[in-house]
Amino acid sequence: MACLAMALQAGGPAGGSDAGPTALPAEVAAQVGDTPIFRTELDAAMSRVAQGRHLEPEQRARLEAETIEQLVDERLLRREIETSGVVVDEDDVTELITRMRGQLADRKIPLDAFLAKSGRDETSLRSQLRLEIGLNKLLVPQVTRAALEAAYVKHHRELDGTMIRVSHIVLRPDPGRGAEALADLQTRAATLRTEILQGELGFAEAARRHSAGPSRRQGGDLGYFPRHGVMDEDFSRESFALAKGEVSKPFATAFGVHLVLVTDLRPGAVGADVLRAQLEKLVMQQAIRDIVTRGREAEPVRYAPGITHFASDSDRDRPGRRVMVTEASGP
Repeated sequence: MACLAMALQAGGPAGGSDAGPTALPAEVAAQVGDTPIFRTELDAAMSRVAQGRHLEPEQRARLEAETIEQLVDERLLRREIETSGVVVDEDDVTELITRMRGQLADRKIPLDAFLAKSGRDETSLRSQLRLEIGLNKLLVPQVTRAALEAAYVKHHRELDGTMIRVSHIVLRPDPGRGAEALADLQTRAATLRTEILQGELGFAEAARRHSAGPSRRQGGDLGYFPRHGVMDEDFSRESFALAKGEVSKPFATAFGVHLVLVTDLRPGAVGADVLRAQLEKLVMQQAIRDIVTRGREAEPVRYAPGITHFASDSDRDRPGRRVMVTEASGP
């Protein structure tokens, strides 16, 4: 059952307020409307994800931000299930646990040992399965023929074997200057884009003069590639969002700040019927994203002092999201 994993990957913007007028109880890490997220929940969830790895302070801060965001999303999804009148039969939960126990027994692994290794117990497992079953009941009716057709129109280039050919310009930051260097590169790239769009400078010439990548010798040409499996994910996602002949706005990846021009496109040939499973997943992910976005608009999210979280203007679909820590309000 994949709904929960989809939910944790497909939420909306960070949203919500970062602090409130009244202090949260000491045992509470965050509050979604009037529903608390306890520090013990946050600690347990982080332990499951970290799996004993040593984390540098920056890594731990980002992990905490990701984890508290997932817990907030779960609260909003559970509330939507409840208010929609979806009922989860405990017998269905028990049946799934029984099936899991049998599958593990075939591998000579006791369920309790498996749960302990993953940082869970049967109570938390039942809670997770209850959420997954509820989400399936809530979302499956939304996977209509019309919704699948709309998803195919919107996403077919990502799935049907389409190949695009792009040229790019990459500007690399000075590692010693940190965030300030990245901001400067964004400004430089925006200026270059304006010159290209106004016809003052051809894209190929701009690549030869300014790009730090080896493709500058070919005017920035990277050749053809599919949506997945060849290029960096952030780079590929941004490139495939462009129409033929369109120049991207500046965007950052781990390799620097980029401008991309799509120079050609070879349409794929895989039809919607073959792609049904992927399209169903996309429809459900979008439904989850909509639920979370509406929930964050309706329910204020407050974080306790010292809890690391993503800034409210942070877009989870973009790399380099801004992490912040709520400060104590008042003496």
